[in-house]
Amino acid sequence: MQARQLHNRFTTNLINNTTSFINNNFDFNLKNETKTQFKQMPLMQLQIFAEQSFQRNYSVVITMLNDNQLHGKFISQVNQNKYVFKVNNSLFSIVTLGNLKSINLV
Repeated sequence: MQARQLHNRFTTNLINNTTSFINNNFDFNLKNETKTQFKQMPLMQLQIFAEQSFQRNYSVVITMLNDNQLHGKFISQVNQNKYVFKVNNSLFSIVTLGNLKSINLV
């Protein structure tokens, strides 16, 4: 009976010490961390930049929330928050301002 209790205590201590060692020395990123917020221009500023770029036919670089960048011009305004963006003669994109990080002049 005492041998069984010693064996159980030894096994418990071994498991606890091993897991403590792993937790203290290795980073497996097993924690559920909250997603980091994207740094995004305020929507009002994006609306102003997009409208001015569209009206004045500026060439701009837009950065999406996933860090993809497109270089081109706004050629049509669908509504206040949606534009058709011309990248080249054969590639057009419908851009929603809520999906943009920034608009920069070229």
